[in-house]
Formats: sequence, C-alpha cells, structure tokens
Amino acid sequence: MARVDWNLHSRFRACRACGGEFAAGDVVRTGVLPFADPLVQTIFAEKIAEEAAKAAAGETPKPHPEFARLDFCENCWKAKSGEAVWTSAWKSAYVPPPKQDEDPAAKASPETLLRSLVEGDAPDEHLQAIYLLAVMLERKKILVERATRFSSDGARVRIYEHRRSGDIILVTDPCMTDGEIPEAQAEIERLLGI
Repeated sequence: MARVDWNLHSRFRACRACGGEFAAGDVVRTGVLPFADPLVQTIFAEKIAEEAAKAAAGETPKPHPEFARLDFCENCWKAKSGEAVWTSAWKSAYVPPPKQDEDPAAKASPETLLRSLVEGDAPDEHLQAIYLLAVMLERKKILVERATRFSSDGARVRIYEHRRSGDIILVTDPCMTDGEIPEAQAEIERLLGI
C-alpha cells in the first residue's frame, strides 16, 4: 500500500490570521487546504516570496508541501471559513506545549515508538504495528481521529491529531485479519523491549 505524505506541521501557537497567541483552553479551529489554494497563498505569501528569492539567487528552495494546516482563533475562523473548500477541518482546545525542562527521554512509551516508526526510513515495513499503536493511543485519548481519506491506490488513511501537541499523524489502515493481530502485537513488544 502506498503511503500518503502530507507533511503537515504541528499546531501553531498563534492564529494565522490575526496573530493572537493562543492561551490554555482557547478554542482553536484548524483547517487543511491544498497549498495552491488562494487563502494559503495569501497567508504564506512572505515565505513564498523568500523561497522565490532564494531560487532566483541560485539556491535550492524548500519544496512546498501538497497541503497546509491553518490554525485560527474562533473569530478569525468565522471570517475565513467561507473563503475556501476545506479538505478537512476540526476544532480543539489549545494545550500549551510542555515546558523545556521536562525530559522527553523519560517518556519512552508506545507514543515515542509510534513517532519513530512513522518518521523512520521504512514505515511501510511496520504498517500493522503503526496501526495498532495508533488505535491504542486513540483509546487512551492521546490521539484523536480527525478524518479518513483514501490514497490514490485506494488504501484508507486515518488522520490523527495528538491531543496535547496538535501534531498530525497519518496512519494507513492495513486491513488486518484477526490472525495478523498477535504477530503485530509481538512486533510492538519486541520494539518496546518488553
């Protein structure tokens, strides 16, 4: 199955329209649009111009993602939501990122394993383990499924958002049979060192 690579950034800390910083508990409205959409082009106009200037100077510009995530405060969402046909949209409460002094290494867990498998060099080799980890983290209310899409080859792709950080994780549904689940569980246990 082909993997869909959306390259969406994590939740922004301020509204993309007015620039107002989000505070703990604020409602954040999030939408995903194709990068070529006029609203995305307007919001990212300065960055697009910088990349064009780099290209003109002979530097290799960063490639633009196929889709862009836009986070808005409630008022700006009301003003902007009608300007585009959103690929996906949702609302959530803003949770500030953890303080810098927290040691992320102390949290070796299924969550860190999921991230390392998804961001690794060969995620297609671990599709079943990735899927089971995502389902487990969804049940623990760490991940929230925001949407389901189909890739060009017909594979179901589940779009998860991390409840605290706002990171987007795309998980291909491998359509596992009951007989394949124990094997995937054994792989997870092996990777976690259990």
